[in-house]
Amino acid sequence: MKFYIALGLLSVLARANGQAFTESDDANDIIEELREEGFIPSVIPANFVPTTNLEVEYAGRRMDFGTEYYPNRNEVNEIPRIRYVAEPNTYYTIALVDPDAPSRANPYRAQVRHWLNVNIPMNDISAGNSTGTPYLPPIPFAGCGEKRFVYILAKQQSELPNLTVTQNRANFDFAKFAADNSMTIIGANYFEVESEPGPSCSVPSGSSTGSSTTSSTASTTGSSTTSSTASTTGSSATSSTSSTTDSSTTSRSTSSSSSSNSSSSSAASIVGSSSLYILSSIALLSATFF
Repeated sequence: MKFYIALGLLSVLARANGQAFTESDDANDIIEELREEGFIPSVIPANFVPTTNLEVEYAGRRMDFGTEYYPNRNEVNEIPRIRYVAEPNTYYTIALVDPDAPSRANPYRAQVRHWLNVNIPMNDISAGNSTGTPYLPPIPFAGCGEKRFVYILAKQQSELPNLTVTQNRANFDFAKFAADNSMTIIGANYFEVESEPGPSCSVPSGSSTGSSTTSSTASTTGSSTTSSTASTTGSSATSSTSSTTDSSTTSRSTSSSSSSNSSSSSAASIVGSSSLYILSSIALLSATFF
């Protein structure tokens, strides 16, 4: 009886953090979702076996394999809140890629690398290294229609201090990148955005990758955690002025860092309060039943 009560409380704690698989077929469901969209094997290898949920949250809305976000409402300007189960003393890589660059009908520049954050200690995303690929908001060119973007999580065998990538973000192959650096892809999720109306999907001639970025400044923050199952918010404040993606950002400056820090603190406070409540419940039940 005591064992089952303790097991149940641990299950509640895991679900409160919202990161571990809660059903035995979660992994199969993830594979099926990605296969139906064609991401397996075009973006993610056919032998992909997810070992954690990759939870991503933009604008307070959790991503659920195809969730639509709205760039015209500034919903994707900042690095989202990202959560996953991390092993102790392990490094991870997170990538955001565009497999529909510049359009789903003609993805001749895919994949475009919108973000590549490597050497993340456990799930302290703010402590990772962008390898020259800071986060660039996924905002399609006008006339390019509905597009999909994929978040991918990979586990590293060790820290890779000298890891570099080419400056050109287009025609990137994350699966090859992961294999070349002895990484194992363990999680993925994707979302959709719709471009502004336009006569056609055209790539500006000055864009080296089929995208235009003009004074894109993302206000971002990072909240670190020491628990392998705590939520994380990773950010990097960057000013991207080169034309490097299949997305268009025009003179956009998002909320100030002080506001972002306040939001991160609030989020951390909520997570802390939730964990404290659960731990108090465990102590109470332990006193009652044990």
